[in-house]
Amino acid sequence: MAENIELAASTSTEDRRKAVARQLSGTSFLTLEHIGYFMLVVIMPSLLLAGASIALSLWQNGSVSTASDNALYGLAVQPVMHYIDTTAAVALTAAFLVLAPLMLVLRRRTAAEYAKRAGYTGRVAYKLPVYTALGILAAQALGALVGMLTVFLNSLANIGVKGIDIGAMYTAQFLPSLLAFAIFVTAAWYVMCFAKGRDTSRVFVGAVALLSAVMTIALFVTVLTLNHNTKTVEPVSPQPYQFNDDYYRY
Repeated sequence: MAENIELAASTSTEDRRKAVARQLSGTSFLTLEHIGYFMLVVIMPSLLLAGASIALSLWQNGSVSTASDNALYGLAVQPVMHYIDTTAAVALTAAFLVLAPLMLVLRRRTAAEYAKRAGYTGRVAYKLPVYTALGILAAQALGALVGMLTVFLNSLANIGVKGIDIGAMYTAQFLPSLLAFAIFVTAAWYVMCFAKGRDTSRVFVGAVALLSAVMTIALFVTVLTLNHNTKTVEPVSPQPYQFNDDYYRY
């Protein structure tokens, strides 16, 4: 009888050890997924801004004829910049196709694992990625705000100065900074709500996935359109100098 009791106790102890080991192993994997998700929360807004900037750059540069104004620029510089922009656009398209679905999967997995581990939200491994992402997004939003203020003060300082296009300053510098400020503030607000226990991940991740899909289509269609409509410039082949030897006959 005593042997049976000891055997049962040892069996239950072994089961508890296995359960604890599985719990710790699952927690470690959850921490990796948790860190990966908040890395994407920081990265995706920057990629969306980069995609919008590259798309606008492609449309602006692609509509200019390469041989109209400056032959050297048309023959040497612009094709190189066009290749760099289109390569970056295709790379961003591939990144959106991979990272946006990955963000959706990680969010669903982490949400399910949080429910299984009630004490996980109080650990440092949970809080550190959240507050790190919040700090990075807040710093980016602050940088965009500084950029907007710089353009505003610069426009005031250049009022009445000849040759200064203040309107171009606002369209080329202020509006992109305003867009970046809006995106980073929205992402930071989501992370701050998440840190306080209000989970609005469904709305945020859905918005990021929708914008990623729109940006993917826009970039790929832009590259296709410009690659098929770009006017190629035939290089000027140097003509050999015709040497006239009649002058030396006499």
